Amino acid sequence: MKHTNRLCIYMTYNKENKIYPYIEKVLKSLKVCCSRVYLVCNCKVLKAGLNDSQSYVDNIFFRENIGYDSGAFKDALCEFLGWDEVYRYDELVLVNDSFFGFFYPLQDIFELMDKQECDYWGMTGQTEGEYKDPFYEFDAHIHSYFLVIKKKVLMSQAFREFWEKLQYSENFSQAVIDFEVGLNEQLKQKGFIGKSFIELYGIQLKRNENPCYSQLYKLVKDCQFPIMKKKCVLIRNVGFEETLKTIVYLEKEKRYPTEWVKQYLENQFYIPEYESSCFNSLELFYRNYSTVYIYGAGVCGKNIAAYFDYKGWNFKGFISTEPEKEEVCSSCIEKVTIDSDTGIIVSVLNAEIAEEIAKHIGTRCSQNQLFFISACSAIKLPK
Repeated sequence: MKHTNRLCIYMTYNKENKIYPYIEKVLKSLKVCCSRVYLVCNCKVLKAGLNDSQSYVDNIFFRENIGYDSGAFKDALCEFLGWDEVYRYDELVLVNDSFFGFFYPLQDIFELMDKQECDYWGMTGQTEGEYKDPFYEFDAHIHSYFLVIKKKVLMSQAFREFWEKLQYSENFSQAVIDFEVGLNEQLKQKGFIGKSFIELYGIQLKRNENPCYSQLYKLVKDCQFPIMKKKCVLIRNVGFEETLKTIVYLEKEKRYPTEWVKQYLENQFYIPEYESSCFNSLELFYRNYSTVYIYGAGVCGKNIAAYFDYKGWNFKGFISTEPEKEEVCSSCIEKVTIDSDTGIIVSVLNAEIAEEIAKHIGTRCSQNQLFFISACSAIKLPK
């Protein structure tokens, strides 16, 4: 089979200025499918992992951390490589470091999508919906974390003008609106057709539904979906239970080194002020008390319960300071016995609300007996 002449640009950034093993694995797969792979680092220097990944990339470009992934792609296309070089290829593959993978051979997916009648494609997409902050309504579009641009689009004036005119976004929401949504809109206006890999399996989506989170287990198990977004492991994710099931499945089937995923899963519960030597402060808190309650039974509270089940931990039940919520919680806090060996996990993401709740609970226990999910490191990441 003839190898398609593909150019890949992979963008990465983390505060540690490090190429992690999961990135190296992605780059290795990309190198199999692409003629050239260029790594763009949104930092001035890499402190670790560079030697391990160099055999899978043809060149590395360093830049300031401005404009998120779209800023990195813009500079790679317009400055580092230039359009004369870009036009030497039949396809362009734009990839960021927001996911773990690949769980299945990437070349198989390329072969499937090569047969589809489309001008560009991605792993996933979503139907119309809206962002809340800032409020913005969007149409159905293909996600940009893994985006393949075929020859017809690559050679078009519209594609080049999009990147040359694109401004460096100053926040995450604006980056999604300007790049992911904006590029889809411009290509659609020019009559280009976009498609996602999961469309091949007839996946039905609701308004505002992101299948990366809501249907992860089904996609990985039944559709040979090859990636997991890193944000899937966050306790605030509405599809958190799907993530835990997927981790168990990948480990059982030996499809991926799940220790890389578990590291992100555990590290999200780190609170520097709580215990500097333990990256999972929640586990340390749990082991300090014989009886543990979860305050609140919303998305976060239910996800904590799912995490407890995944870890093989026990908790006494859900509690609330509001009697009218007893239907979803096991009991009102006034009706439970709280002694010095009782710990309470406050499963509220908003720090101010969590503090208000703590004032009510504070008459029954000490501050040390409370664990605030809102204080965990990952809660402060962009939503």
